[in-house]
Amino acid sequence: MMSFGPAEASQLLIVPPLFEELNRTRKLLSDLMRALADSGVATHLPDLPGTGESETGLAAIQWTDWRHAVDDAATACAATAIFAVRGGCLLDDVVPGLPHMRFSPVQGKRLIRDLIRSRSLNDPDFDSAAQQAVFTEGPTLLGGYPVSAALASAVRDADIADLSDTSTIRLETEHGAADRRIAGPPLWRRAEPSGSAELTGALTAGIAEWTG
Repeated sequence: MMSFGPAEASQLLIVPPLFEELNRTRKLLSDLMRALADSGVATHLPDLPGTGESETGLAAIQWTDWRHAVDDAATACAATAIFAVRGGCLLDDVVPGLPHMRFSPVQGKRLIRDLIRSRSLNDPDFDSAAQQAVFTEGPTLLGGYPVSAALASAVRDADIADLSDTSTIRLETEHGAADRRIAGPPLWRRAEPSGSAELTGALTAGIAEWTG
């Protein structure tokens, strides 16, 4: 788990995006963590099982493994608040008793649909039958990751849970309900990983204000 910031500060657990969106936003998250540390907020970013430095391959991972990992990470860093990004918002409800901020939350069916569509645009053999087999056979390579049928089905069926103490932040260009809207590019849509000083600054200000 990567951590930045003072031990006596608010301890913010970041629940990362899933699959290729994690790679595309990794620089944003690292820049954000450093900026928040300078603002007096400590942050912690875990590697979900099957990602990053995890010793287990993603093909063997179940949805419950990710949920347990988020719960364990919150305990390990003594989290006082949760900041979930994109598909990470499908996992953050395993820690219900803390304040939550969600950035650009996305439903599981939308997330897995985008992964399948991306593969189909670049692979002419990935036809409708192969796309349906994502949920029955596998593992299938999606966004550069071998995703098992069980995990693909679990993501597809996952919903964002209603929690009592939650603030939602979205980009100005996004649809959907939000408590705050900020300027910046949707980095998870870019072909290559990149950062954005504008987006980092807006998120830093919003989170610092939210955590007090």
